[in-house]
Amino acid sequence: MQLRDGCLTFGGKQKFRSRHIERFGQFGGKPCLEALGDTQTCETSEVCPEKPEADCGADFQCTSGRCIKQRLVCNVDNDCGDLSDEDACKSDPRSPCRNHDIDVSEVGRTAGHGINILGMQPMASPFDNEFFNGLCERVRDGNTRIYYRKPWNVAVLIYDTKADKTFTSIFYHDRSKMLREVYMENQKHFSAGLSLKYTPTEGSNIDVEGNFTYNYRKTATLNSILQSSTERNQTFLHVKGKIQLGRFQIRSRDVRLTDSFLDDLNVLPAEYDKGEYFKFLEDYGTHYAVSGTVGGKYELVYVLDDYAMSRIGITVEDVQKCLGYHLDASIAFRNLHADFNVDSGKCKKIHVKDKSQLNDDAVIDDVLSLVEGGKIDFSVKIKEMLLRGSKMVDVEDYIQWAKSLVDAPVVIQQRPSPIHTLVPVKMRDAHLKKQNLERAIEDYITEYSVCKCEPCKNGGTLVLVDGACTCLCSSYFKGIACQIPKSTLIEVPVVIDGGWSCWSAWSTCISGESTRTRQCNNPAPGPGGRPCQGESIEKRPCEGKK
Repeated sequence: MQLRDGCLTFGGKQKFRSRHIERFGQFGGKPCLEALGDTQTCETSEVCPEKPEADCGADFQCTSGRCIKQRLVCNVDNDCGDLSDEDACKSDPRSPCRNHDIDVSEVGRTAGHGINILGMQPMASPFDNEFFNGLCERVRDGNTRIYYRKPWNVAVLIYDTKADKTFTSIFYHDRSKMLREVYMENQKHFSAGLSLKYTPTEGSNIDVEGNFTYNYRKTATLNSILQSSTERNQTFLHVKGKIQLGRFQIRSRDVRLTDSFLDDLNVLPAEYDKGEYFKFLEDYGTHYAVSGTVGGKYELVYVLDDYAMSRIGITVEDVQKCLGYHLDASIAFRNLHADFNVDSGKCKKIHVKDKSQLNDDAVIDDVLSLVEGGKIDFSVKIKEMLLRGSKMVDVEDYIQWAKSLVDAPVVIQQRPSPIHTLVPVKMRDAHLKKQNLERAIEDYITEYSVCKCEPCKNGGTLVLVDGACTCLCSSYFKGIACQIPKSTLIEVPVVIDGGWSCWSAWSTCISGESTRTRQCNNPAPGPGGRPCQGESIEKRPCEGKK
């Protein structure tokens, strides 16, 4: 890792260095969660460009340097972002909404949020959704009959409440299949494989406690799944219900970006440095939601003990009914009474395992929360209920959660667009920074790829989470590498599917084309195993030798 002299875009004299990850922690080793980039101040003979003075012409110049139209001055709205446009008003300001006190739509405020290709919650949004451009566009929520104000950045905002007709309940006997279905659903737009990263490592300048809590919670839940391997076989009951509150689409032109986003773009070095660009991606996302739906996802995974269910004569379907997940999922919005109508005798037999006691009759080993939206303390409430053993988490808790969504919705479905498409055309070195961000997204996926892990034994599935490789074993094997058979009495034919090596570096540009390759040897497919899915060679256009 070598230091490279260079200047920040405006005024600073710094040198950067970056390193790459050779191998992640595995088989009990330490996770690789340290920063890849490093920055030092330095002296250089190079003349660093100074930040140009803002020239707003006939427009109003905010204290921050932002330019706004004169018509936006003294209109009550915080158009500057620092209230400097409302400082020296000679007469009473005239609000675009006149005498009406209209709250900002939470659905609109959430629009355009950042998306990280590896699952992390970005620290900040690139969009200033508190800006209205002097307009008072109102949108009516059909449920509450309240009018809300639409931000300028949001071209389309429609309140359209929909709840899933029924809860989706799927059960898995295979831990790796469950993980792939549950955790990889949000990654379907991307090709990151079984690689997840929830912990930022590049020293973010943004301090947002809520995002840290969200990322920590997702990491803790995932670690519970990875570490809950037992001698007994388990069934995973995956329950989910989705509630949509509204839909949005971001404006295609003249969007208002936040000052912090623009400032952080400005100070990115024009010469590519992996550490600096990775920091930007972890702050704002590799992509953003150009359109989507806003609401919440109620999603839990019940870890069930197969032996206990067999011993007391309970099925997965019985557990599902006793918890109330056979009911209409729109119950929260239709004032329905949760009439369970189930065999109470069977339901009384279903208990949550007390970790401090040996109890062969406890059907539910654990309940894992993947809830998104609503009050942030809901997951804490679930854990407290389980630890106290006071009650199981059931459909009544779903009703309470659904009612809290109006105050804290999230984007639950989106169409992503790369973050580099937001680089303003008139920004200094805009073309270079756009290219660098494109490269950084590709490097980010490559750097945190599961291909750097050692293969598991006996057909185990590799998962890379926060710098550590973990093997998920089939029902017949255990151990950190799936190397130990659970029983010596049964001969189990081991089927090993093929796995890809890491991609090679891109070749030099020949005839307007560059290529890279990978091998199906990590591991190679065994007898009866599935070959690697996807292509072994990838091509892209380039500028170079003809």
